[in-house]
Amino acid sequence: MIQRIQTVYLAIVAIFSVSVLFAKIGTYLVGANTVAWFNNFVFNAEGTSVESAGPWALGVILILVFILNVVSIMLFNFRMRQLRLTIFSTILLVGYVATYAFFAWLYQGKLEAAGVEDVSYHFPFIALLPILSIIFNILAIHGIRKDEALVRSLDRIR
Repeated sequence: MIQRIQTVYLAIVAIFSVSVLFAKIGTYLVGANTVAWFNNFVFNAEGTSVESAGPWALGVILILVFILNVVSIMLFNFRMRQLRLTIFSTILLVGYVATYAFFAWLYQGKLEAAGVEDVSYHFPFIALLPILSIIFNILAIHGIRKDEALVRSLDRIR
């Protein structure tokens, strides 16, 4: 059962989680110049007076999503547990997207309060991978439910 399509979807989500974990997920620009950037652990405002704690919560959420998806892949014999873990992973990813939006808004406000004018926020493509991960998790949930329905229908035939 490990060769099922939901295993591929869960593996893609795990790979996306690791790739987003160490990448720059946001940049603040004034014109064409970079004023600040942040990743899942560090906010760096070079040349400004902005002091802020890093967005470590983003990194913690991604680590949890990675662990949940790897464990979920290994639980291919226990489809209902696999389903619950995948649903929880999806909820965490939705929370990640909301937390990401909050930190992007918070840091822009801090930059503007520090006197940096005309700040615009730029997010790279890699910042969209958590949204794609939500979609892949939903596809995995659909596949797990489909497998469970198939197994239950075969039990009825016996």
